[in-house]
Amino acid sequence: MTIESSGTTSSARDLNGLGNLVALVTPSSLTGTAFTFQASVDGTTYNNVYNEGTQYSVTVAASRYVALDPAVFAGAQYVKVVSGSTEAAERTITLVSVSVTT
Repeated sequence: MTIESSGTTSSARDLNGLGNLVALVTPSSLTGTAFTFQASVDGTTYNNVYNEGTQYSVTVAASRYVALDPAVFAGAQYVKVVSGSTEAAERTITLVSVSVTT
């Protein structure tokens, strides 16, 4: 997923078939120091992601593997990453997922 230059919100990523979202990888250049998230069940209407009444946030920096709580994203089909700062250039964020076996 990509955060455009001078932007804060990434493109949407369809999680269908990816399994549990467990981490993200940040690029070698990054302006923001925290990410929040938006989620959608239909790909049209996005809402901020909350966990136990608090907006879900992770601390980030350049070139990091950042663990996420997969339970927070349960049921969401689409997700966007929101940087706490305007990004100075286009940034690509990599999502890491784990397949669920029964």
